[in-house]
Amino acid sequence: MGLGTASNTEGRYAILNLPPGEITVLFSMIGYADLQIEEVTISIDQTTPLSVELSVEAIEGLEVIVRDEKLIRKDRTNTEARVTAEELDVMPVTDVHDVIKLQGGVTQDAYGGIHIRGGRSSEVVYMVDGVSMTDSYDGGLSIAVENNSIQELQVISGTFNAEYGRAMSGIINMVTKDGGDTFRGSVKTFSGDHYSTHSIYRSLDKYRPLNQKNVEIQLSGPILMDKFTFFSSGRYFGTDGWLSGFNQFSMYGDTLEHPNWQPMNGVQKYSLQNKLTFSLTPLSKIKLKMIHSYEVSQGYDHHRQIAQAGRNTNFQDGRFYGVNLSHTFSPEAFIEMNLSTHSKQFKSQLFPDESDPRYITPDSLFFAHLTGALPENITEGTNYFPSYAFSRWGVDLNRFHRETVTNQIKIDYTHQINAFNQVKGGMELQFHTLELDSYALMDSSENDSVFTPYIPKLGAEKDVSGGLIPQLPLEKRLMYSEDIPSWVSHFHVNRSYYRNHPREFSAYLQDKIEYGDMIINLGVRYDYFDPNSWMPVNPHDPYIQNPRDPHLDSLSIEELLSINWGDTSHYIIDFETQDTLWYRYGEYGNFSDMGNGSFNEGEIFIDSNDNGKWDPGETFTDNSELLNESGWYRETMVKSQWSPRFGIAYPISDKGVIHFSYGYFFQIPQFENLYRDLGYKMSEGSGTFGVYGNPDLRPQKTISYELGLQQELSQHYAMEVTGYFRDVRDWVSTGIPIDLGGGAAYYTFVNKDYSNVRGILTALDRKYAGKVSWHVDYTFQIVEGSNSSPEEEFGALLNNAEPARAIIPLDWDQRHSLNASLFYGDEKWGVNLIMQYGSGYPYTPYFLNSSQNISMFSSRNSMRKLATLNCDIKLFKNIQLGKMKGRVLMNIFNVFDRRNENIVWGDTGRSGQTAELKNALLIDAEYSEPLRPNSITDYFNHPEWYSEPRQIQVGLELSW
Repeated sequence: MGLGTASNTEGRYAILNLPPGEITVLFSMIGYADLQIEEVTISIDQTTPLSVELSVEAIEGLEVIVRDEKLIRKDRTNTEARVTAEELDVMPVTDVHDVIKLQGGVTQDAYGGIHIRGGRSSEVVYMVDGVSMTDSYDGGLSIAVENNSIQELQVISGTFNAEYGRAMSGIINMVTKDGGDTFRGSVKTFSGDHYSTHSIYRSLDKYRPLNQKNVEIQLSGPILMDKFTFFSSGRYFGTDGWLSGFNQFSMYGDTLEHPNWQPMNGVQKYSLQNKLTFSLTPLSKIKLKMIHSYEVSQGYDHHRQIAQAGRNTNFQDGRFYGVNLSHTFSPEAFIEMNLSTHSKQFKSQLFPDESDPRYITPDSLFFAHLTGALPENITEGTNYFPSYAFSRWGVDLNRFHRETVTNQIKIDYTHQINAFNQVKGGMELQFHTLELDSYALMDSSENDSVFTPYIPKLGAEKDVSGGLIPQLPLEKRLMYSEDIPSWVSHFHVNRSYYRNHPREFSAYLQDKIEYGDMIINLGVRYDYFDPNSWMPVNPHDPYIQNPRDPHLDSLSIEELLSINWGDTSHYIIDFETQDTLWYRYGEYGNFSDMGNGSFNEGEIFIDSNDNGKWDPGETFTDNSELLNESGWYRETMVKSQWSPRFGIAYPISDKGVIHFSYGYFFQIPQFENLYRDLGYKMSEGSGTFGVYGNPDLRPQKTISYELGLQQELSQHYAMEVTGYFRDVRDWVSTGIPIDLGGGAAYYTFVNKDYSNVRGILTALDRKYAGKVSWHVDYTFQIVEGSNSSPEEEFGALLNNAEPARAIIPLDWDQRHSLNASLFYGDEKWGVNLIMQYGSGYPYTPYFLNSSQNISMFSSRNSMRKLATLNCDIKLFKNIQLGKMKGRVLMNIFNVFDRRNENIVWGDTGRSGQTAELKNALLIDAEYSEPLRPNSITDYFNHPEWYSEPRQIQVGLELSW
């Protein structure tokens, strides 16, 4: 590495900008014996103190000391977990998320979402080499980063320093490997399959060793010695999946000649990662990075298991390109600059070409399915679509495409001002581009018995029925503009489209104060967000292509965009007085609380007590604000906030330290909720519409507290106890209905949900010695709030249920969780066992009444599912093949093939038991359905509601 420094007269020194991993440190001074300390572990964002005493030189040569890693970190002011490349190499995991969910305080919901410290899954920020890699659309990871490319994985829970932002519950930071001065390479491969004899799983009673295939290749080394190095890795992973169905029909409904079992949740993954490192000078480096991941998959569809061919395929394409420039001004100061762009593209479609002739139904089958025409040999009165039946046909006509591109500029400066203060500051700019296009192919004519696809084109003048589609003038149509929303310029009533360009800026300043053994992290962060979008000026008439006010019908789209709401729209003549009454556009509907939500002098109001003046509680039409407005849309507001952060670590002995941390944490809601369906397309009739996005959502806010203790118990044992509390406000939820008149209303997202999290985490570690190491952690956590997801309130409103009036256990509220890992082995062989236990998650109970309708008899999430238990194991034997090192390995996931129940029936709380099955069997025994292609039992058997069955992988690794 070649970095060094000189101590001052007091013997103090500092070396900054070191990569994570193990290094060797050499101390030397004229007249004293050299001292070399090996295996010094360096971790990101942490101070590694190293104090030595040199002896007067009496003998030649070096004194070598092998130094073990310390059991506790005295400069840590929050809770975090670090997993090194060496630990990843011996763990039974295949994905980064497999590692994250093993940490204390982390839970996983029924659909696989990761929740840290009780937050929603979107509250986590993913970083790679200090650069954000979060998909701002949904809060997920934009690009897959493979385990074999990670040098150190850092999971920060709850509270974190001012340099980290846009997260409320956790930071996942992955530091990738660099090339070195020695040429190295490795090849890793494994294959395997799921195997289970349980009857709920289909076609898993035979082990197929090639159902899963995995190949990883890694190369690194010098291109120009001491100047130019490279690191490259690639991976292919493919599996047919473990959820199967007996495929009997084509997508058009024809009976197949050879029905057979077919897997339904297959995945193909490809990834490539490259890093080039140039040492421009001994003090300056530049790194060029590229990560590319591509995935093809199909999701399991329970109702399509006997007619599988017409299901959509999902494609994910993630790309990252970055340049990192670092310069060391002195051993006490350095600067880093990152320029990067990352993107994620997601597509869901049946065929790549929207004009593919296979979309055309080849005969009258399409018409027969629509009308329910009975076959000739079936008597009248038979139900063509019997209850509890799988679909016998289906061509998925939906096509979805979205892409998120984020360009970033990030600068960080670190300066060890003196022996007590390390100051760090920085700024970051992010420019996002979000594009979404979603539609379904339509039938070009309903006058025949064949489905012929029609593509709803953006900017079309006429729809499939020949009706006119309101559009901008030809010269403005399909042209992006800063003044016209993309969903207006790119419009079709049967197609959703938008293109938005939000912007973010952040800056921070923090000081790490090290006074003796006491550590204080003190900082402040500033965040700025511009959604760069539009909101309707008149919330009671948001749909510009089809306004509710009939007096607007004569105006063109261009005129509506610049409408003056105070202009006269129409007049009427009073029948009795013959007076002419003039009305303006803003007065249509007489909606209460139209504008600013308060009564202003001169406004129309309902004088309930006939006293001639407005009294509090009397409804009014706040037209004064709207009548002074112009334009159909207004620009969204810029959001900004300051976030203080504080943390302290104080030693209580030479082997124990307590820490406390506190901070405000803000996060812009995921962009999916900001920009959803902003065209506000809704029919002129009555009904409920939504939920629509809201670009003017405020940031969500969390105030977090944490108090913890680290204690070294003996030479090899250490424990940790941490208590924490999170107060979460302004969570995104569904707002109150906005009246459209005529019995119609719509909903948008608003900031109103609340949550709080209380928990205590206890961990005990035994450091590796005598061939054994282990770790155990237990978390008691209470996660309560008003709604688990932003749409949950909307679902309750549609079911005529009351909105949330009290906090309840959230879907991922797991009160007790226990993680344990055990490693036994040496340099020749090893066994690593991981066990996870969790108490049951909540569910909402119901019962079936006499009419077989579902009725709730208790509040939401008032009962608990069964507890979950999982055990994974990795066994390996190291071998030597000539000059190459090798390893033979076996991974067994869910060793005991336990059927953990993730999704349950509300009347029993079990995945495989429900009164609905019993009732269905009784009805079928009396009234059989000859057109039902499956049994009742098959219909109620949901293997996807359980955790994955036992999985066995066998592999070989070679390295040189």
